[in-house]
Amino acid sequence: MALRRRGLVSLGAAVTCCALAAACTPDPAPGATPSPTPVSAAPTESQIERQIRLDYEAAEAAYRASTSEQNRLYRAGGATKASPELKATTTGSYLRITLQSLRDVHKSGWSARGTTKIAGVARDGGWKSARLGLISCEDNNSLRFFDRKGKDVTPKAERRYVQKLTVVKVAHRWKVSMAGSTRVSSFEGQQCVA
Repeated sequence: MALRRRGLVSLGAAVTCCALAAACTPDPAPGATPSPTPVSAAPTESQIERQIRLDYEAAEAAYRASTSEQNRLYRAGGATKASPELKATTTGSYLRITLQSLRDVHKSGWSARGTTKIAGVARDGGWKSARLGLISCEDNNSLRFFDRKGKDVTPKAERRYVQKLTVVKVAHRWKVSMAGSTRVSSFEGQQCVA
């Protein structure tokens, strides 16, 4: 019996201590209010805005992957057919023109050193769920071509281009399908390097 009473006394003492501790907690100072939860200054993205952003990001990624694969193929001495990586990121006239250039390099026995550098990419025009436009600043000056004997056969002209690209969605993948190029001496003031 003494054990049972001792347990009840201990339990009662614990409850009393908790009640007193809560009663002794000081009230907040007058005029002090809890801080509100910070509110984001930027509005949240709507579902369509999110889709547009994701589509542009995927289109730019396809363009960058295509350029990277072209660099690899040029360094390997060109190609006679499109690699799976090139087919995954290009289509239409862009693929045909790229493949023709790779065939010309292969037929000539040339190879490349260096890479095409993308100075910037920006949105160009409106968005449609399966078609959009990009504008790119491409610097090809560090991409050098050499013949079989190791002689530099790179064209001497300036090789910086502003590219207006059309990117289309084919079977849920974005692919570069067309390009219009304008040679420039500098990218200063161009939309793609803002």
